[in-house]
Amino acid sequence: MTAQLLLVGECMLELRAESADRLSHSAAGDTFNTAVYLKRLLPELPVRYVSALGDDQMSGIIRAHMGRHGVDDGLVCSLPGRTPGLYAIETDAAGERKFSYWRAQSAARGMLDEAHLARLYAALPDCRWLFLTGITLAILDDERRAALLALATRVRELGGWVIVDDNHRPALWKAEPARLWLDQALRICTHALLGFDDQAQLYGDADPQAMLARILRNKTSEVVIKAGSAGCLVGGHGIEPRAVAGRPVRAVDTTAAGDSFNAGYLAARLSGQPPPEAAAYGCGLAGIVVAHRGAIIPLESMPAPPAERVRREP
Repeated sequence: MTAQLLLVGECMLELRAESADRLSHSAAGDTFNTAVYLKRLLPELPVRYVSALGDDQMSGIIRAHMGRHGVDDGLVCSLPGRTPGLYAIETDAAGERKFSYWRAQSAARGMLDEAHLARLYAALPDCRWLFLTGITLAILDDERRAALLALATRVRELGGWVIVDDNHRPALWKAEPARLWLDQALRICTHALLGFDDQAQLYGDADPQAMLARILRNKTSEVVIKAGSAGCLVGGHGIEPRAVAGRPVRAVDTTAAGDSFNAGYLAARLSGQPPPEAAAYGCGLAGIVVAHRGAIIPLESMPAPPAERVRREP
């Protein structure tokens, strides 16, 4: 049996203006970005993406991107007649982003139907780590949200890690359902990688310390509160809270800052590093990523991996 990491989400076609009359395209999305960086840092780890695409040319382009990055698409189902989501991105002088989305009819919203769930449950004996985000939950209907959390519950029952990043997007859902479903996800997860701004917007936390105390009232073993360039706060059951400084850089594009942090943190943890050191590694990777344009930086710009061998059991 080979331990695998599954990431559930939506991979979209990203459009970026290179000039007044020229657009470039690539595949991106929060969970996919994390998958790519995890595979780069831990090339021996089977990284599998869970989603749905259509049977059109654009879906084929996205699958080709997955293949080039070594991300397995065997659990990405094909829905005939559907198309993937699309977004365009602009960045200002400070590297902050403005998005325009065309995703209301995205094929990913149709994942986790009966046939797809059967394939996923069949894959669970090899799944040691399951990763999902608030965006994953936001794009699904209530039936599919419940199905995803039932799947996550089963992973935890089998002794695996369930990792949740809130990644709140107000444009995708209102605050009330966001709190309802994120509360459920946080009660199920073993590891929470949360953004302070996202959580404060939803719950009104005064500071990262208050947020950490609230999250730890759940059964979450390990919590990271991310605060952008200010670094993060790490804590958990049996883990003394510790602030980890961010990496001061001039941000060019913050598109995948949190996504790359997640990958760096998890890669370091799976390599045996304790949470504070893993958080420092994640901050370092995020600092490199935001100094480049685009969600996925050139391979030659990647830092050295946290270790040579993946720890196979959580």
